[in-house]
Amino acid sequence: MMNKRMFLAAGSLLLCASGLLIVAPAYAGTYRLVSTSPSPMATTNDEVTALAYANHVVYAGGYFTRMYFKGHCYVRSHIGAVSSSTGKPTAFRPDINGAVRSLALSPDKKILYVGGSFTRVNSVTRMNIAAFRTSTGRLTRFAPKVAGTVVAIAATSYRVYLGGTISQVNGRRRTEAAEVTTTGKLTAWAPVLDGWVRALLISPDKTRIFLGGGFHHVNGATYEGLGSVNPVTGTNEPFRNGLIPTYHDGRVSQATSLATNGTWIFAGAEGTGTRAFDGTLAFRPDSGRLVWRNTCLGATQTILYLRGVLYKGSHAHDCSSAGGFGPIRPHWGPHHLLAENPINGELLSWGTSARSVPQPIPDTNGGVRSELGPFAFATDGLHLFAGGDFTTVNTRRQEGLARFK
Repeated sequence: MMNKRMFLAAGSLLLCASGLLIVAPAYAGTYRLVSTSPSPMATTNDEVTALAYANHVVYAGGYFTRMYFKGHCYVRSHIGAVSSSTGKPTAFRPDINGAVRSLALSPDKKILYVGGSFTRVNSVTRMNIAAFRTSTGRLTRFAPKVAGTVVAIAATSYRVYLGGTISQVNGRRRTEAAEVTTTGKLTAWAPVLDGWVRALLISPDKTRIFLGGGFHHVNGATYEGLGSVNPVTGTNEPFRNGLIPTYHDGRVSQATSLATNGTWIFAGAEGTGTRAFDGTLAFRPDSGRLVWRNTCLGATQTILYLRGVLYKGSHAHDCSSAGGFGPIRPHWGPHHLLAENPINGELLSWGTSARSVPQPIPDTNGGVRSELGPFAFATDGLHLFAGGDFTTVNTRRQEGLARFK
């Protein structure tokens, strides 16, 4: 069922001075939640790690080699596509010989960039990165040679930014991030990082590139898990460290995902160690100034902003600090699908996902490869598409992919 609500931003101010009551104007907005019940959608035989949408088609990449829909089996080697309106697989079926970890589209939606850990596409050499025309599904000549797994991609009309565990591109040294032209030529853009990049996002005004991952420094400056660099020079832009906490007791937290509503930047995090930061946060793009932080426990793997809602894929097990459920009881499963208020980070009432219940709705299970649940979101502006390591949705058999309207 579609839900529509009104909310007021946190921070509305009441001041009393000399008998005068002043009410600071509060931001008012609407949000529309997608249904808690999934629509028909193809399934896979293994984990989906990346999604992208263009022209009524949802592209999916991962570890899978098969898709299934209404009793039919479709051979799909680590990448496939489905209709956004019916969930049925399309004819798009490149043969990729390794896992796909990232997908991104050119601004005009004509080119699909595919990254991961592979060496061949359709019997042609492609070193961990490839590109296809969305109109025909044909492989393009874009063929930079990347040493390392490409985990994140962000594209402009003229440049393609890559992140992951990258050590070289076209024979030149790079440290986890690189930029190539749309013809595959390496550029001079080369921020220096000391840990892998898991997410890339171009700022709404296109003046900086945000990086998220498992690093501690960017260009020699201390930036834990999040950084901001110039899109031309790769040098650091003004940005506040500390959004992702730094620990000195063996715990660690990494930024896994980035999203924007056009005004703020949102980040999701995965923590390792007791009560390490696992939640989400929002910050201002021009400075990195924190807007809010949600400290739900249970690693966040993906986030997406859609119609006034920040959706979150995780295995949350305690959201009492964010206006939601407390520590889950023995034999209860984590909450893998959540909706947050983008104004303050508090949980929204999307079905029973924010409540202390043994089986929240909507939800997935944790799957078999990683047991973590959703890893990727995408949208056509109406649906929420989810991909990940799960075999059920709302307790019913549904592996790898889901669609909510």
